[in-house]
Amino acid sequence: LKLRDINLSRHEIRARGKGEKERIVFFGRRVLEALKKWLSVRGGILTVDEPLFITQDGLPMKDRHIERIVSKAAKKAGITKRVSPHTLRHTFATLFIKNGGDVFTLQRLLGHSDVSTCMIYVNMAGRDLKESALRFSPIDRLYY
Repeated sequence: LKLRDINLSRHEIRARGKGEKERIVFFGRRVLEALKKWLSVRGGILTVDEPLFITQDGLPMKDRHIERIVSKAAKKAGITKRVSPHTLRHTFATLFIKNGGDVFTLQRLLGHSDVSTCMIYVNMAGRDLKESALRFSPIDRLYY
C-alpha cells in the first residue's frame, strides 16, 4: 500500500490483489484511529508515492515483516494457534458471515471473482452456528 491508497476521510483503502486487481476496502473508526496513530509515529517521507508501512530504517515492509508482527502480537495476546495475515483474513470472512453479512458483499470485499470461493466461509459459519444452537438451546434447558 502506498500513502495515496489511503483515504482517511472516506474510510477507504484502495487495495490490489492477485493480478493487480483493484478493489476498495472500507474500515471503521478503530482502524481510522490506528492509521492516524501510525502516521503520527511513522516518520520518514510522507509523499503520496511512499509506502504506508515502513521499517525503522525507512524501507518498505516486506511480507515477512508483517507476518512476524502479526505472529508476535498473537503470542502477546495469548493466542496459541498459528496466526498469520491470511488466517486473519479467514477469521474476518467467517465472522462477517456469522454477524449477518451476505456472501455477495463478502465476495466483493475479499476481491474474489467467483462467489463459490466464499461459500467455504458460509459453511464454516454454519457449523459454528449449529454447535452454538445445540449448546445454548433454550428448549434443551427446560426443566420438567
